Amino acid sequence: MIQFLHVTKTYEENWKALSDVTFRIRKGDFIFLTGHSGAGKSTILKLIYMDERPDTERGGQVMIHFPRGAAYDSKNTPEKEIQAYRRQMGIVFQDFKLLADRDVFENVALALRITGTPAKEINAKVFEALALVGVSQKRFAMPYTLSGGEQQRVAIARAMVHNPYLLLADEPTGNLDPENAAEVFNIFKEINARGTTVVMATHNPDFYLDSPFRRLSMSHGTLLNRDIL
Repeated sequence: MIQFLHVTKTYEENWKALSDVTFRIRKGDFIFLTGHSGAGKSTILKLIYMDERPDTERGGQVMIHFPRGAAYDSKNTPEKEIQAYRRQMGIVFQDFKLLADRDVFENVALALRITGTPAKEINAKVFEALALVGVSQKRFAMPYTLSGGEQQRVAIARAMVHNPYLLLADEPTGNLDPENAAEVFNIFKEINARGTTVVMATHNPDFYLDSPFRRLSMSHGTLLNRDIL
């Protein structure tokens, strides 16, 4: 589903965020992306959702193949196709990124409204997404009235409302206490059990130690393990 082939990403002042990274993620995988701060975790996620591209010279290639034949790659996908590409995935961030002036329902519904989804279908999909994460009773609440755990649940519902093939999560439990972090992690496992591929960046060993899920272990932009080629 996702393949990195000898990917190198260099930022300003010749800082290499990634150096010759190769791996493959299959449909239905749950992958932990681990490593210290600055190891390259966020860069990998940005390359997957094409907020960044590999170096133009000898930077390698990122390729993504969705079900039903949709295929994209970092070399040939034009900017005008990026939004359509991202609609096939969900993205969850550490800081939630909820709209402060809209209630829970509207935060989750926004992505569907942008694509012209009929109102009746929006209602059904939003309620389904809120039920998945256990915050249906908060549908009319404003984000500032919610706890951190509740805000992250809403953010996950927003990412899942259009039933994406792929869910990317960048340190989604970093701002949560241990109890809420564990609950959010269980939601990701449930999402994966339903068939969605999940890539979760984290530095919390409580999640990945002794876990059956595979791990991409990063250090200073280099992939340490070779068990997911």
